[in-house]
Amino acid sequence: MATLFTFGASHYCEKARWSLDLCDFTCREVRWAPGPHLLSARRIAPQSTVPILRCPRKTIQGSDRIMNWIEDSGRAAWTTEAPAAEKAEIARLEERADSGIGVAVRRLIYAMSLATEDRKVAQQLFRGALWWHRPLARLMWPISRQAIMKGLQATAEDVPAARSALERELDYVDELIADGLIGGRRRFLVGDRFSRADLAVASLLSPIALPPQHPFYRDMPRWDAQQKIAETYQDRPCILWTSRIYRDFRYPGNLAAVQSA
Repeated sequence: MATLFTFGASHYCEKARWSLDLCDFTCREVRWAPGPHLLSARRIAPQSTVPILRCPRKTIQGSDRIMNWIEDSGRAAWTTEAPAAEKAEIARLEERADSGIGVAVRRLIYAMSLATEDRKVAQQLFRGALWWHRPLARLMWPISRQAIMKGLQATAEDVPAARSALERELDYVDELIADGLIGGRRRFLVGDRFSRADLAVASLLSPIALPPQHPFYRDMPRWDAQQKIAETYQDRPCILWTSRIYRDFRYPGNLAAVQSA
């Protein structure tokens, strides 16, 4: 059986997890903890990042590459047949989600919490991880915490800049869907079918939307900063849209819901 290696709370890992669920691909998920994951990832892949999908004959690292592999194998549930202009727009939006939206979401959450609630953050990051990862991760946490804050520019002093960066991304998605939010005309970001752009943007906004259909967030205890961020942006059009996409295409229904959209 194939194995998907993840951080349970990671929105990039959720992007891969959701993609595999939609195509009815059977695999087991193994959750790692930040810190010890460096040892585990380098044993099976070129880099230390997750998600990593390990199949009997192939290892794929990165949510975008996992989605590409799903499409190349003919398993994709989302639309793959579209005019060239729509395909280009789908690719552009996914890239914006990966390099803009997802980065901004993560940075603000950590900037608002690692300085004051780092124990609560650690509990969430280690939740459900491999048994031997958890004690090692706790020992490594002071170093891991500093590395995250430095690497992501996510200190308390970075909060204003992080908030501005996130709100630029939220404004961008709000504008994309503005013509359909009230009248119901704009259900999807590109064209009239669910695409990987919808999946990418919704999954990378999920730490703010905290949809109940999310397999990790639905039972997750929240720390104060995370709850504050969710409450601040819960009425934004893009967050309401994210909740609707999760409701319609995450659970239940999966493949059937996408194909009937």
